[in-house]
Amino acid sequence: MGQELYDLVIEHLQLVEYDYFDLEYESKDGHTFWLDHLKPVQKQHTTHKDYVFTFAVKFYTPHPNLLEDEFTRYLFALQIRKDLQNGRLPCSESTAALLAAYIAQGEKFECILGVGRFEISMAC
Repeated sequence: MGQELYDLVIEHLQLVEYDYFDLEYESKDGHTFWLDHLKPVQKQHTTHKDYVFTFAVKFYTPHPNLLEDEFTRYLFALQIRKDLQNGRLPCSESTAALLAAYIAQGEKFECILGVGRFEISMAC
């Protein structure tokens, strides 16, 4: 079942605030679908022999300041950066510039200190 795969990913990441995230996959025609937790994986993802899922933010919180876990906030920042780069996050130029500045500050901070439980580092 889809729920079993989702639970394995959440356990592997040791994610505390997992309700905001889910797994998505791409169909043959390029459409993106969220994993249905109640159906077997094989009945949902019929595109390839190898199953490829992407872990992503499914629900953006209207109050990100209420996110308690540092790793959760980090995953949100990664998703926002990816969505800005791919044009999936519609916003004004000024908002995009502000978000890019926050992301750049966060990446510089990571390079100096490391982040979270996986010590993620990026090239500075």
